[in-house]
Amino acid sequence: MKKVGKLAVLGLTALGLALAGPQDNSLVIGASQEPRVLAGDFLSIISNQAIKSEIEGYLFAPFIGFNADSQNFPVLATEVPTQQNGRLRVTDIGGGKKRLEMDLTIRPDARWSDGKPITTEDVQFYFEVGKAKGMPVLNPDYWERVNLRVRDARNFTVIFEPAYYYDTYGSPIGYAPKHIMGAEWEKVKAAARNLDPDKDAEKLNELYRNFFLKFATPQALNRGAMVYSGAFKLRRWVPGNSIEMERNPHFPIKPEGGESRYVQRVVYRFIQNTNSLLVAVIGGSIDATSSVSLTFDQGRSRQLTSRAPGRFDIWFVPGAIWEHIDVNKFENCQAVRDLGLNDVRTRRALLHALNREGLVKAFFDGLQPVAHTWIAPVNPLFNPNVRKYEFDLKKAEALLAEMGWRKGPDGILQRTVGGRTVRFEIEFVTTAGNAIRERTQQFFAEDLKKIGIAVKINNAPSAVVFADDYIQRASECKWTGLFEFAWVSSLAEDGSLFQYRNLNTGAIMVPTKENNYQGQNIGGWRNDEFDRLTSQAVLEFDEAKRKQLFWRAQEIWAEELPALPLYFRANPYVVRKGLVNYVASAYAGGYGYPGWNAWEIGWESRGAVKKWDQAKYALSIR
Repeated sequence: MKKVGKLAVLGLTALGLALAGPQDNSLVIGASQEPRVLAGDFLSIISNQAIKSEIEGYLFAPFIGFNADSQNFPVLATEVPTQQNGRLRVTDIGGGKKRLEMDLTIRPDARWSDGKPITTEDVQFYFEVGKAKGMPVLNPDYWERVNLRVRDARNFTVIFEPAYYYDTYGSPIGYAPKHIMGAEWEKVKAAARNLDPDKDAEKLNELYRNFFLKFATPQALNRGAMVYSGAFKLRRWVPGNSIEMERNPHFPIKPEGGESRYVQRVVYRFIQNTNSLLVAVIGGSIDATSSVSLTFDQGRSRQLTSRAPGRFDIWFVPGAIWEHIDVNKFENCQAVRDLGLNDVRTRRALLHALNREGLVKAFFDGLQPVAHTWIAPVNPLFNPNVRKYEFDLKKAEALLAEMGWRKGPDGILQRTVGGRTVRFEIEFVTTAGNAIRERTQQFFAEDLKKIGIAVKINNAPSAVVFADDYIQRASECKWTGLFEFAWVSSLAEDGSLFQYRNLNTGAIMVPTKENNYQGQNIGGWRNDEFDRLTSQAVLEFDEAKRKQLFWRAQEIWAEELPALPLYFRANPYVVRKGLVNYVASAYAGGYGYPGWNAWEIGWESRGAVKKWDQAKYALSIR
């Protein structure tokens, strides 16, 4: 679909424990995060959580998939558009820009889970909602460039102008069920008709959010408010505990030997404390772990590896998952002004004070690389030669001294700002219950204390901190210091995480009230040369020239440090022996999640045919 009571809880948990695995042809997946919403939030307006995207891979199928080998393959489209088959046309439009047209045909047997055909009306509906005035989309640049031409119920053309080099990776557009959501959308359109996106951004935001929520909350989905197009459909969501999905009989792709040989029921169990999740894995109530589950050190722990032989495989998938600390740089926030977070010297001092090499050695035996930019080493655009910040407390202290910081009686730095004496006490936010992140906070808090910086930890569950009314509101001082989390990147790198303005479309990428909180540059960094380089790079179809532009952009980024890079994660996956085709790679499905081929996941003992080998894409601990 998308491009991005107490007794009941006990009952479902007991069912998951008793029937996990091949006995009833089910699959129980353990995850450390729970989505805030699902399904109806098809533009990720309410939430952009990784766990949401992963689960939706079971519930919705793309027109064009992206397999573990980073290759396109048709799912709900009849074939992949190429220049050879005449479905892909590239036209030079001057100024170094190109226009791209892609013809797609929807499979004649594509159906929603209620049996209704998936048609171009659903594509038009998705397009109309995404293009709505003031819609707070995460990727405004995409919506500025894309256009749609519908020929009939099954055939349509997607147009990109200007085209970017990655527009042919995976599906060029999504779709949503007009027959389910259309009537409610008409009410929203009527209510929004006389609203001005510049003057009435908050009203529009509330209108749109309420629209998506009607089809996305656990309560709505348990009432049957939504339909699905993927290999599975949602059966039951017990908040705080689990989501259960069952086979969608209307999904058109049938795996080899017939779908009865493959997994019939998928249960996601949510155990936010990763230590408790590890216990559940060892105890046998989990068949496989999610991309958001155990930490790297837990995946290598003796208590797990000693139980592995004959029971499960442990895989480490090198990924494009960037663990980092974002920094609020909005000077309208008092704490940002007081601490000088919008001064590059402060950010450099903070990074010099964080013993990242010590962290990866202590927590990961040095097997996860320290990051120096936001682009992963597995990406061809990665620049290994940027400025690097070694752990050096003296350099950190010297930079802070330049800014007037001196240690006070309690050993904490202080300085005078606007006639007031302020202490260097900084807020540090991350996802509660994630053991490695909470340990990282403590590890870095000790480093910062050595140079006189006090840390105030302010954690909350992922559903809270990744909600758009928190993560997107740094400009309103919802968080005022440091925010540690991970971005999951794809081959479609465009620099938009740190652009202020996309020069190809004019879209502002920093979420504020003025643009209805669109974009993902949440910390508010601005560098005009970075914007120019990345805007030019995405137009460049010559790989060598594109790489040169991105290399320079990374050099600027490493000088300015809009965020503090930590490391690139290799995700651990624990998979019960005999489960086949549950495979992740750096870019499988676009973002590396397992489940991109949900219809093929099954148990060998039930006759499932192995098509994909995880050993090709990961390292194993045996």
